[in-house]
Amino acid sequence: MANSYWTKRVDDIFAVLDAQEAELVPKLLNYYQGALNEINKKLFDFYDKYAKDNHISYDDAIQRVRTTELNDYVERANEYRKTLEKDSEALKRLNAQYVSSQMNRLELLKLEIQFEMIQATNNQYGDFTEYLKQESKYVYDALLAGQAIGSINADEIKTILSMQWSGANYSTRLWRIADAMVNALVDELTRAAVNGTNPRVTARKLRNTLKSGKYATERLVRTESTYVANSSIAKRYRDMGVERYEFEATIDNRTSSICKELNGNEYKLSNFQPGTNAPAMHPNCRSRIVPADSELTKYNKYLDDDTVDDLPKWNKKK
Repeated sequence: MANSYWTKRVDDIFAVLDAQEAELVPKLLNYYQGALNEINKKLFDFYDKYAKDNHISYDDAIQRVRTTELNDYVERANEYRKTLEKDSEALKRLNAQYVSSQMNRLELLKLEIQFEMIQATNNQYGDFTEYLKQESKYVYDALLAGQAIGSINADEIKTILSMQWSGANYSTRLWRIADAMVNALVDELTRAAVNGTNPRVTARKLRNTLKSGKYATERLVRTESTYVANSSIAKRYRDMGVERYEFEATIDNRTSSICKELNGNEYKLSNFQPGTNAPAMHPNCRSRIVPADSELTKYNKYLDDDTVDDLPKWNKKK
């Protein structure tokens, strides 16, 4: 049956995406780990330099003003600013940082946290954007592998990536995660300063705080990947002349109530709207779309049983 063909085709594509996501997530998390290593290094450097050498408490040490270190921060921040694109989120956040010549050490450490996380998140943004671009092209091509029927161009991919579905796009959600983590790290550092907590204890708490970003990052990758895959499939269907699609949920004990409710429903492709009648419907959504049963006879010419198990390889940048 044609319906089983399209279901299998899409299932196989999503299996490839699952494998690629499993490689991407650790890479994105490594940027956060690198940021935490730098933050903890500055924390211990400060403690060793002031609290130990001068025999003062950590609470007293954080009140010391070090203009030379502030100047070092400003120099590094300005050098990084030069590498950023004009309208990037990283540049907006860096420009929003307020630097005062009277800043105490605690405030400078807070800025260092923000600075490290801005760099880490900007690296994540670059890698995630490239991944989603590759994903969109891969899904579009893989749906009809072995049949040279058009291609999706860079502008069309950009439109898919920039679309705000359920109120935001992948970039906004990525930076929201980063902002929440920065706030949590700064709060932990402030509590440590007020309570005079040993820096080793503080470093451990900062590490535990950063772990909370692991699930959020995994969820983001999975959700945005589902959105991009289905939007790219919808683009391919439009180019094939498909007029209606069927919402197909992955039915198991993890299926959400909304996806169960939509499963099997048919919609006009002209009304395709992720978050409303098309995946992704919610975080961690695994649903997908296939041509509607009511129109399947129109698409028999695209069926090729010899290629249904022959997906193209994922093209990675060298």
